[in-house]
Amino acid sequence: MLALAPRVARRALSTSSVRRNATPVSGGWHIGVDVPRGHLPAFARSHPALWASLKAQVPSAIAALGARFHLFPSSLGADDRARRVDLVRIACTHPSIVNVQTTAAALPLAAGERQEVPELREEIVHNAQLATVGNALLGLMATEHFHLKYPHLPTRVLKAFVSAYVGPSTLADVGAELGVLGQGIQRWDRTGSTLVPRMRGAPLPLLSKDVAAQSVRALVAVLFQELGIAATRAFVHSQLLSRRLDLGGLLKFRDPKRVLSATCRKYGKPLPQSRLVAETGRLSIAPVFVVGVWSGTVKLGEGTGSSIRMAEFRAAEDALRRLYLAEQPNHSFVLPSTTLDSACSGVGPLPHSLQNAAELPARTFVPQPLGRSEVLHESRG
Repeated sequence: MLALAPRVARRALSTSSVRRNATPVSGGWHIGVDVPRGHLPAFARSHPALWASLKAQVPSAIAALGARFHLFPSSLGADDRARRVDLVRIACTHPSIVNVQTTAAALPLAAGERQEVPELREEIVHNAQLATVGNALLGLMATEHFHLKYPHLPTRVLKAFVSAYVGPSTLADVGAELGVLGQGIQRWDRTGSTLVPRMRGAPLPLLSKDVAAQSVRALVAVLFQELGIAATRAFVHSQLLSRRLDLGGLLKFRDPKRVLSATCRKYGKPLPQSRLVAETGRLSIAPVFVVGVWSGTVKLGEGTGSSIRMAEFRAAEDALRRLYLAEQPNHSFVLPSTTLDSACSGVGPLPHSLQNAAELPARTFVPQPLGRSEVLHESRG
């Protein structure tokens, strides 16, 4: 037992040394290589939060991320590769890093200490413009897809669909899956001094999920610039629009019976009628009623409830969901953006991983008829 004491002591000492060199990140501690403190510049030891935000990105991590976004095919030349590496680096540089650089440059540092940190003097190019272009592309591709796939959707519900598929939360999740928050990739304000305005409530500090969503938007813009709109659309459809989400929860109505009546009237159909289909336990403490709603001889929907009124409400909701969520097969329509494939073909070769998905459709584009104006009577979808 006594002979084991020095070994245990050495193990405890080694663990504490690694703990001192661990970097706190969201979700736990990242245990890195036990690098001696002397290998870090004095600025990193005196201002660790500023250094963690300001330090340069790791070239190998940037190259790996670009490969996951299909930007580095084997046929790519050296000049094109260098340009795309710079674009990926810019796409992973958040605008908040400018405030960090300004704060760090204003510190009273010694000349030698300032000389050790070239990041204090570099001209930072961030991803604000790329993210704006990428956001517009994501909105275009999601809107045209859902407008043709669900032709009866109300406008406000269509906007909710687009937000659900290409909104900040989904982009942050996709970005995390693709590794945009990996070690040595992102440059952003990790000090918590940058505030982000929210739709509701007071502004909150910038979070890693905000950074991930902005980087995905910027990388979509890089795809569009380098590979063209066909490859960008293939990437967006495979990574974002192919996900299965519960879209029925986005349709809610205060008075679905009146909305259903107005909808039938708009399409020239007989007004809906509710009929009791089945019931059980009418005189018990837990009755169940099943109500169906018909338009002429066509059954539109069905609902259950503890009262006839509740079952009628749910039956009307079911009928409206069946109408609004009626899907068109993907092969039955051609997206309008396919007419731009030849004009926006990018500046480099198309990677093999996206060639099949980005192939032009064999059919000629035919404009689809726009849907009729939706019924907005007391709808809060």
